[in-house]
Parts: sequence; structure tokens; C-alpha cells
Amino acid sequence: ADPCLYFKWINNQLTIWLTWVDDCLTVGRKQIVLAEVEKMKRLYDCDDVGELKEYVGCKVDRTEDSIKLTQPVMIQSFRDEFDLDFSGHQPRTPGEPGSVLQKGEERNLMPKDEQKKFRKGVGKLLHMMRWTRPEILNSVREVSRYMSGAIESHMLAMKRIMKYVVTTLNRGLTLKPKRKWNGSPDFEFELTGKSDSEYAKDESRRSVNGWSTFLEGAPISMRSKMMPIVALSVTEAELFSAVLCVQDMMFAMRVLNAMGLKVKLPMILEIDNKGAKDLVSNWSIGGRTRHIEVKQYFLRELREAGILKVIWTSGDDMAS
Repeated sequence: ADPCLYFKWINNQLTIWLTWVDDCLTVGRKQIVLAEVEKMKRLYDCDDVGELKEYVGCKVDRTEDSIKLTQPVMIQSFRDEFDLDFSGHQPRTPGEPGSVLQKGEERNLMPKDEQKKFRKGVGKLLHMMRWTRPEILNSVREVSRYMSGAIESHMLAMKRIMKYVVTTLNRGLTLKPKRKWNGSPDFEFELTGKSDSEYAKDESRRSVNGWSTFLEGAPISMRSKMMPIVALSVTEAELFSAVLCVQDMMFAMRVLNAMGLKVKLPMILEIDNKGAKDLVSNWSIGGRTRHIEVKQYFLRELREAGILKVIWTSGDDMAS
């Protein structure tokens, strides 16, 4: 299911290898991992850098029951390279509440050297939002829309995100599953998802979808993406986000299944729009929703097969 994942069962114990360009990470029982590393070193000219402390630019802090990912080196680069002003009030949110960035006129574009600096900063934030700071996803998505032509307000928005990150530098992505795997291939892992949407977000009137998937309560993917089409209703936008979330859940299920592991069915998807929930759960259909039937039927078929269960959750409890 994933071309960068390799696995092997040794004495009924699972050992996993992950590759990232020329970096390899192996996970499993300590004695088995050490033996497999020695085999790898005989096959390839490679360095064993020991226990996992850092991977792909992320610092890895492990406890008995959790893993926390942070990027202190990148946060320091924000301070060193982007002239951040920390005098006065510091932002408590990555984006300004209630505001939407607008496209600037050509005569207001920043000089080339400032444009280059803006693109560099957004590139760093894109890496950070993906791996350690999911709460900046939507704000970074917004500034990334202006990489080819930024104005001063876009630069200020980017620096606001950086200042927010610097002033909350101890935050990071914490993976803390609610249950501990006993190592058995008969164990049923719980995969869940949360999806949400913000309707008709900016002047393009395209909605923004947000969704997250969780393995045993630990977040394994978080996304924020503007819809490629204009949704004609809040329900349609919510349904679009639900489909994207379910696709991520299905991928995670296939990865686990490919390694010989089991997933508890049905998987639970939480959405905060009753219209979208009812469309997934009810086979009756009205003419005004025919244009979104394909997405409805995709989710309905999974529900009918016992793979998926959709439940309503209050918007106040919707992390996505």
C-alpha cells in the first residue's frame, strides 16, 4: 500500500523499515531491530546512527506511552532570518480571526528580493505544518496561495504565523495512543476520522475543507485544502470534506492490512453537518442533490458494506 514501507514478521513479531530518500528508519523489538540493522549494514554501505532522536528535520522525544515531534532548529531559523518584531502584543492564534487574505494588485507587489524571502518563509512553514504543528495548517494554506505575487499584507500574515510558532515553541505533534498494542496480529486497531468545512471562504467563494484521521486516538494525518470547485451548499462542502477524510482512512486501513494487521469495522467518521450525515445514511435522494450523487454513493457503499459508520458531532467538539 505504501512504496516506502517494508515489513517482516520474525518469530511472530512485526519489524518495519521506512525509507525517506537516503534515510532509513526501523521499528520493532530492540533485539530484532539490532539484528536486522547488522544485516542491512552487510548489504549496503550505510551508517548506523543509533536510537531515533531526530528524523527528517524533526526532533523526536519519546516517553513510555507517547512520542512528541518538534522542530527547534527551524523555529530558530525564523528568529535568525526573518526580522520578527516581538515588541508589543504577541499573537495567540496563527491567523487573524475573521480575516481573509485578498489577492493584491500588480502595482502593490513587493520587490523581487522580498518575494524570494516570502517564498522561502512559506516553504519552511509548509514543512512545519505537515510534520509538527497542525494548528497552523489553515493559515499556512492561505499564505501559500500567493507565492507568485505577494503584497505587504501577505508578508505580515506569514510573519504573524512565525511569531505565533516562536512564542509557543514547546508545542509539537504528540502521538499518544489510547491503547497499547499487544503485538498480536489478531489485535483490532481503531481508525477514526473527523471532517469539517468552512463555506464560501473568500472572494472565489470556494469552501475550505479540513479533515484529520486518527489511529487509536493518535493523529496520523491532518489536512486543510480549498475545494477545487464551488460548492452550492454547506452540505455539499461538508460531504466533499467527508469523502477526502474517508479516502485517507481507507489508505491507512490498507497500509495496516498490507502488513497483516486488522482494523476494527466499521470505522467511525465524525461530521458536524446533519444534512451530510443524512445523505450518507439514507438511500432516498432528491433532484437538488443529483450533482453530488457520486460522493454520496461512494460513502453509502462503504456504510452498507460495514466498513464505515458516520456520526454527527457538535461543531464545538470538531478538532478539524
